Amino acid sequence: MFKHFFAFVFCYLLLFSFVSAQIAPFCTGTTNGFVVDFANYQGDIYATGLFSTICGKNTSYVARWNGTQWEKAAMGGIDKGHALEVMDDALLIATYEFGTDSNYVMRWNGTTLSSLGTVYRTNPNPNQSQTSSIYDILDYGGDMVISGEFNRVAGQSMSGIASWDGTQWKPLGTGLSGSIPGTPSVLYPHQLLYYEGSLIVCGNFLKAGDQTVNGIARWDGLKWHAMGDGFNNTVYGVGIFDGVLYAGGAFTESGSTALGLIARWNGTAWEHPGFELEYSIAGVQPFVHTLRQVGDSLFVAGGFNRVQLTASSTTLPASGVVVWNAQEKISTLGGGPTGKEIEAIIPYKDGVLIGGGGSTNSGYVGFWKPSTSSIEDFAEPSSGPLVYPNPARDILHLQGLEEYDYSLFALKDATGRVCWEAPLTECGNSIPLPDVPSGVYFIEFSGSKHLSPKQQKVLIMRE
Repeated sequence: MFKHFFAFVFCYLLLFSFVSAQIAPFCTGTTNGFVVDFANYQGDIYATGLFSTICGKNTSYVARWNGTQWEKAAMGGIDKGHALEVMDDALLIATYEFGTDSNYVMRWNGTTLSSLGTVYRTNPNPNQSQTSSIYDILDYGGDMVISGEFNRVAGQSMSGIASWDGTQWKPLGTGLSGSIPGTPSVLYPHQLLYYEGSLIVCGNFLKAGDQTVNGIARWDGLKWHAMGDGFNNTVYGVGIFDGVLYAGGAFTESGSTALGLIARWNGTAWEHPGFELEYSIAGVQPFVHTLRQVGDSLFVAGGFNRVQLTASSTTLPASGVVVWNAQEKISTLGGGPTGKEIEAIIPYKDGVLIGGGGSTNSGYVGFWKPSTSSIEDFAEPSSGPLVYPNPARDILHLQGLEEYDYSLFALKDATGRVCWEAPLTECGNSIPLPDVPSGVYFIEFSGSKHLSPKQQKVLIMRE
């Protein structure tokens, strides 16, 4: 089961055309804390986070949108929430626990609130964010998997991740441990995802089982696996777009590959996806928190205020959220909600519900509806001569070269390093590829007095 897969609204969102529209407030009134996650349960939208009031309504930490206003849901005592998951016709709530060494998975069946299991964090230290918080819950093959800041579940040793089969809690190997070098000493397994039959977990941890993984790991049902070199800082979110796995966080590198808070998995390594997110304000730590496919687009949300497109070297204002599509166009949704960090994304009716917060822990709920009125906010994909085949093995062909005023051809890897270049007059319409490893590369055409350089992505597959 993919987290938050809501087919009943996707039919609207498949109609997205890449055109600009502003994000508007979803409702009026004060929201007094961050909105962290949304879910659809029994046909209604639910929200959780650090708020007790949302859009002027007193709801505690789990709220339900009844079509007109927010109201309190999951009646009973509950702590601040971090994630929602629907499983076995119940709404499961991952909660923070700031004051004690124990916590629970909360379960709401539409009528009754109950708790499941007890997770513990030995020697909690709230001053160091070392508390018994649960960060995510996932249906993994019928079992409920939880991740969080704990080292015991139901009296058994389980570090950072555990599984409930309906009868008992079970560890996943020896679990997660340590922290990424140079980051705070916090076990922070932040999000779970089902991907190609495996369980993906990401966050801040050094090891999964006996494997050094640096913030992201794969569990195949029996053992843990590293995913390339991992990352140099916390990975907050993972998502699937067009069948490809993406990761987002506070990282700037995977091994020797330079990145800008977001990366794409090519099956063996993390690569640059063609854009980067950043903050223009010195001293502010930017991050990507949420990656969610809606229709034929990938919503990327977090704490940032601009996006940089690698191919065109274009930088656009982008507050808290951008959208990337299969044609590698990007939208800032009219620049995004100024000064807000966005963490929650869910399709709703003919648009997308967007949640987050801002300074002084103020919350935010917005709504974006696609428009067909203008295209000013969209960065067009790079153009130039047609390059084929793609994927390529030994040779590339060029078509339409005579229509452009380019004189130089270059092959660059995902880091921007030039692997080979030559004058186009020497290349002709067929270019034998140099001896480079399999992977994603960029063909760059340059040297024009009238046109800016253009890049096209190509996948090289060696036998």
